[in-house]
Amino acid sequence: MKERSIFLDGELIPTEEPMLDGLSPWVLSGRGVFETMRSYEGKIFLVDEHLNRLFAGLKILKIKIPYLSAEIKKYLHLSLKSNKLKNARLRLTVWQGKTGIRLSIIVWPYIPEKKKKYRQGFKAIISHLRQDRAAQKPAIKSIDYLLFLQAYRIAKVKGKDEALLLNNRGYLVEGSRSNVFFVKDNVLFTPSLASGCLDGITRQTVLGIAKSLRIKCQEVLVQPQELFKADEAFLTNSLMELMPLTYVQNKKIGRGTIGPVTAKLLRAYRSLVRKAVR
Repeated sequence: MKERSIFLDGELIPTEEPMLDGLSPWVLSGRGVFETMRSYEGKIFLVDEHLNRLFAGLKILKIKIPYLSAEIKKYLHLSLKSNKLKNARLRLTVWQGKTGIRLSIIVWPYIPEKKKKYRQGFKAIISHLRQDRAAQKPAIKSIDYLLFLQAYRIAKVKGKDEALLLNNRGYLVEGSRSNVFFVKDNVLFTPSLASGCLDGITRQTVLGIAKSLRIKCQEVLVQPQELFKADEAFLTNSLMELMPLTYVQNKKIGRGTIGPVTAKLLRAYRSLVRKAVR
């Protein structure tokens, strides 16, 4: 069984895969936050933005972390180096444990989706589970993650790639592990923070890119049926970047393949990545 190093409470320790399950956000009890990041050729994309959100979430939860941002950044890179990884996904978790404030960093090799998937896109269900994150806390990526995991697992059992969640008022919020965008009449729409969605780092980046490309953007409350009228749609997170969303509830979105606005934004995003990791 493969052994790897994880960073736990200030030091690198050897561990094996089964031991990592106990450090999963949905397993940990109590209060805390986590961040999922991606490294390209040994450089962690938008690491400062992720750490800023981490500290903002901890402040809201009134958890005083005994580490500086610069220290955590050093630990992140040390974790990559110790596991001899350059292209990886990293999970940083900070939580209030029984023995105090705890911090873990786990890294895995990142294997991107095949190019074919970016043409065909994801298929999603609309989950029967309701996302009730308080709308005033879009900055918190909480370890209270079980609902999202359950929704995702149901989607996979049904042969789909993602689950979309509504809030208690019936508005579209986000995916179980992604933010949602769609295009109608050359306008880019995404659920507003008032719906209760996480203010994803990739979400923020895509909105910035869209504005720089003079694509009109609107953050609004979205009825789920609006997706079916969209010309194209896509999902975002730090690992998969921008992924076309081509089917929801077995209904085709637009042409059922990657749309021109999605393709344009994806090219621009990857150009930004290349410049950042040079």
